[in-house]
Amino acid sequence: MSKTYDFLKDCNFYYLLTFDGDYPAGRPISGILEADGFMYFGTRTDKAVYSQLIQNPHVGLIAFNKGRWLRLQADAEETHDTSIREQYLSRLPAEIRRFGTADNPLLAVFALHIVKADLHAGENSEDITEEEK
Repeated sequence: MSKTYDFLKDCNFYYLLTFDGDYPAGRPISGILEADGFMYFGTRTDKAVYSQLIQNPHVGLIAFNKGRWLRLQADAEETHDTSIREQYLSRLPAEIRRFGTADNPLLAVFALHIVKADLHAGENSEDITEEEK
């Protein structure tokens, strides 16, 4: 597993940053899947975040846990792969309660194509971008 995924799965939540027009928009989210070399997160197709991701796929993730924090830049790409959608739901029980099945039209699952990833602890920072690609 990747350092980024290991860090995020230990967090109760993290912040997903998108763009709402020219301005940043952030919201706490939880639930991440690692499969086929990518990390995936989900949202609802009727939420503003979905429209923002479709308009501009450049995203940021910020997470803090046990005195360390992660800053990630990535491009989000929606996947319609039934297998990935099923894995996302099966590994995240709270999402099963929200969506029921992988063919629910309200479910949107996005793959993260990492551009840059940094882990920080106090004055020390570690660029882990190459490890994550």
